[in-house]
Amino acid sequence: MFTLCTRSERETVQNLGVITPLNETNAGSQDLHRLASGGPMESGGVWTGLLTLGREGEMKWRVMVELGAADGTVHLHEVSIGECTVAACSAETLGLSIADGKTTLAGLQRQLVQAQTEEHCWSRRRCLHCGAQRPLKDFRRRRLTSLFGDVEVRAPRFGPCRCGVASRRTITPVAEIMPDRCTPEYERTVAKMGASLPYRRARSLLGDFFPLGDAPEVETVRQRTLHVGARLERQAVAPRVSAPPPEETDTITLAIDGGHVNAVRSYQVRSFEVFVAQVSNDAGKQVVFSSMPAEADRQVEQLRNVLHDLGATKTTPVTILSDGAGGPRNLGEAASIGPTEHVLDWFHLAMRIQHVAQAAKSWPANTPAKRREGARLSDTIEHIHWRLWHGQVQRALDLIGETLVILEATATTTSPEATAAGKAAVVLAGLETYVAGQSDLIIDYATARGSEEPISTATTESTVQWLLHRRMGANQQMRWSPRGAHLMLKVRTSVVNGNFDKECRIAERWARRPFQNAA
Repeated sequence: MFTLCTRSERETVQNLGVITPLNETNAGSQDLHRLASGGPMESGGVWTGLLTLGREGEMKWRVMVELGAADGTVHLHEVSIGECTVAACSAETLGLSIADGKTTLAGLQRQLVQAQTEEHCWSRRRCLHCGAQRPLKDFRRRRLTSLFGDVEVRAPRFGPCRCGVASRRTITPVAEIMPDRCTPEYERTVAKMGASLPYRRARSLLGDFFPLGDAPEVETVRQRTLHVGARLERQAVAPRVSAPPPEETDTITLAIDGGHVNAVRSYQVRSFEVFVAQVSNDAGKQVVFSSMPAEADRQVEQLRNVLHDLGATKTTPVTILSDGAGGPRNLGEAASIGPTEHVLDWFHLAMRIQHVAQAAKSWPANTPAKRREGARLSDTIEHIHWRLWHGQVQRALDLIGETLVILEATATTTSPEATAAGKAAVVLAGLETYVAGQSDLIIDYATARGSEEPISTATTESTVQWLLHRRMGANQQMRWSPRGAHLMLKVRTSVVNGNFDKECRIAERWARRPFQNAA
């Protein structure tokens, strides 16, 4: 309960501990009178008072918390105090500052944690078999790290009960509720920030807005982030509990692509590949999946669970969009339990055509004849683009072959356009090889787009950009071990899916307590 005491309603004298209400016509004044006389408030909670001192133009405030124990006793504790000068009041000094808020939150957290641990300890002291009190062995200090400050509490240890039935060992009740010496919410927040920002910056940002006390070390932020990622992966492959099956969907679209992450210098290669998939059903629900193939635990099973959660069954057709590489295609095929259709992503195909068009722009244009030759080449490339867009693979290959003959012949001459022809021929030959190798996956994209069928992984490309390059790309000047990159992706994927907190609470059963290194 919050009670505000204004200057016009009551006066105070001497100091903050003496309150003399002038008007007791409302419940707030009655509560203040009880507090001034040492009595409990009617409903308990947090009390905030603005207290005007005798000296003109000066104001002090105090925040107090009333804690009611299970046995009915009530204790009143001061959380924080502050003061301000009315004459110096401005927009800068109105209300609480960040420092004042941190102090208040830290004080409130300290009182709550100490009261809760004390209640738990003395409730655990009673033997469950005979009801007698366990003998007190000693007291130790235990520290809890939370978003609202570090709290140190007294942790009693109780010896075995004299009846010798319920337990024959020493117990520490505080360790039961502080197994990792930090709150799960603190660990989730640190992991979420560490997955979104560089570890040092995440630590600094958390310290700006929360009364963390001693900011965690960079290595602690890293280890806790990977620790959460390991739990998320273990939960992803855990046996599903009995739950109502998701609503069956008519179609599933699986757009899958790969990206590369710079490896640590001790690894055998400079970079390693990561798979990123974006799965959607006909209801518009989308889920992002990512993994590092060499480190993933039952990668196919994890992706299959994602398809199942979206309503896929043995009869649900799955359209797999990829750039034609064997790894992503094979993963999508293995995870799908229904009939599959592979489609070459139009985004990658169009990019290769664009490379040829860019090479054609370097054709010399210093004479009308050469400008006409360059225009004919650009027109030919546009025809190739049109034929591939409409799924006419063989006609496109025929036109590419005819154009290559002309370009290669021009490249062997000593004319000024020989260099430009050679460059265009190399890029066009690469397009021919790519189209010939993926001809079975090329469809009539124009018709498919008219029917609102998926034809591109452009959205998946943006997901790869967010998951990999914003946090793990070369511009971050970071190198990763395969295990560390895989666990980091698990956290980032859960964040982008919008269910990070929910999944972390479910995966808490796989937590290793006390805290140990995850990777």
